[in-house]
Amino acid sequence: MLFHSWRRLRDRWQYLRQRHHSRRRLVDLDQHLLDDVGLDRPTAQREARKPFWR
Repeated sequence: MLFHSWRRLRDRWQYLRQRHHSRRRLVDLDQHLLDDVGLDRPTAQREARKPFWR
């Protein structure tokens, strides 16, 4: 039970870190790539500023 809880916590932490990293990388994309994923520059900047838990 305790092992399962720690594993879930670790998995959640890794997910949050990956999401945070991905959001930070949005601001490095050029406009062509942002268009491909359906984002404009202001939206990408807003996403990049979000804290990792949101």
